[in-house]
Amino acid sequence: MKKILFTVLFLSLLPGMALALDTYFASPRAMGMGGANVASVKDTSAQYYNPAAFGFMGEPENDDADKYGVDITAAGGYQLHSDFAQYVDELNDIDLDALEDGIDNEQELQDLTRLAKALAAVDEGKTGISAQGSAGVGIRAGRFAIGMRSYGAAAGRVTNVDTVNLGLNTDIAAVNTEIESIAIDGYDTATYEVTLLSAEQVTALRDANFSDEAIKRIDYVAADQDISSGELAGVVEILADVAAGSSADPGSTTNLSDNTTTITMDGLNIVEVPISYGYKVTPNIAVGGNFKVMRGRVYKNQVSIFDEDTADAFEKTDKYYEETTTFGIDLGVMAHYGDFSFGLVGRNLNSPKFDGFYKRILLDNGDTTILDADKVTLDPQVTAGVAWMPLETLTVEANVDLLESETIFPGYDNQNVSLGIEWDAYHIVALRLGAYKNLANSDVDLVYTAGLGLKLWLARLDIAGAYTTDSYTYDGDDVPQEAKIAAALSVNF
Repeated sequence: MKKILFTVLFLSLLPGMALALDTYFASPRAMGMGGANVASVKDTSAQYYNPAAFGFMGEPENDDADKYGVDITAAGGYQLHSDFAQYVDELNDIDLDALEDGIDNEQELQDLTRLAKALAAVDEGKTGISAQGSAGVGIRAGRFAIGMRSYGAAAGRVTNVDTVNLGLNTDIAAVNTEIESIAIDGYDTATYEVTLLSAEQVTALRDANFSDEAIKRIDYVAADQDISSGELAGVVEILADVAAGSSADPGSTTNLSDNTTTITMDGLNIVEVPISYGYKVTPNIAVGGNFKVMRGRVYKNQVSIFDEDTADAFEKTDKYYEETTTFGIDLGVMAHYGDFSFGLVGRNLNSPKFDGFYKRILLDNGDTTILDADKVTLDPQVTAGVAWMPLETLTVEANVDLLESETIFPGYDNQNVSLGIEWDAYHIVALRLGAYKNLANSDVDLVYTAGLGLKLWLARLDIAGAYTTDSYTYDGDDVPQEAKIAAALSVNF
């Protein structure tokens, strides 16, 4: 399972990959401020945040203004959807071959309850992980800019939970005999009473032909695994399916070896070359836009989670894609009034489209699978922002996405509201704090951000991070449900 997680992260960072569908961070300054940069962006990341800012850059009447700038940026992050890490980690670690041949020891009884818990808890289509990565360079000369930016994203999600093929290569009577003969540390059959399962759940297992002694042992092992009362109903249902599917016939079509619980990998990857210009309409108002040449790839792959070569199969995802070249248009406006700045930007206003594909793939084991990737349309994104700058070195900004936007994880949308503050002490050390919240989904609470910028003569180094206090358990450790990091090196003169 660890390899699967790393594969998702790796695929999102492959050279030539980009994602324009998600809301992403195009600079560490923006990330440190919670993503709020539409009204105060200062560098070539204005190609994403608001190209109208170029209208105020390198002004001929201001001899002190920087006329030229070069920015090199990189960022990456992930988000867990539902308890993907815990449940799929458990499924992937279970020795199906040993379990399928019968319950011979305490470990295999634990594996049986872990299997039931994970399969019962996994929510098809909503349990998964998504990852984003970006890298790019922007070059500015006065009010003009050109860049090459690569944004990558991948998502792995459970799309099929097979509760049919759960049988063991032995009938339920033999399963009971095996469970009853296991030596379990701390268990005393004479004194132990069922504590976790309800009377109705005990009856359901009896109806599935589990013996009372087997039920007591299952209850003991399940209690030791911290299975909650809310998970128990699903666990009992899966165990009943195991009993129904178990047969002494090794050729039974409901055996665990035939289980098709599936993970699907999706990806949308784009390299874009934006050409930008900003024009100052009045001393206080500027407009600007980007024309972007975009090369996009739509990826898809799927494998059974119980295949021995699951991770290797996912690593082949970068071979299954359809490539499209198109263009995109962004427009923005920015206005300065006293200590305030206002910004509005519309991205991908022409709704660029990228072709999907339909392919029959021959697997290493000789089987075939169908990969059906839909065409992807990038719907327009519109973001508004207001910044308060009472001092030359202090900026407080708030942004809000006016429209929901799709993400690479099907059915999961983004619509962020963000707030950030920057104190650029003596124009040498910039300290940044912020937070953002996805209004389109409630599974993640506030995401907190922080950043630091250091000016070294003409150059500037910026770093930032984002994380949420919401966490899941993975490999025994608490892992933030969402985390990101970004860095940039800039030169202005």
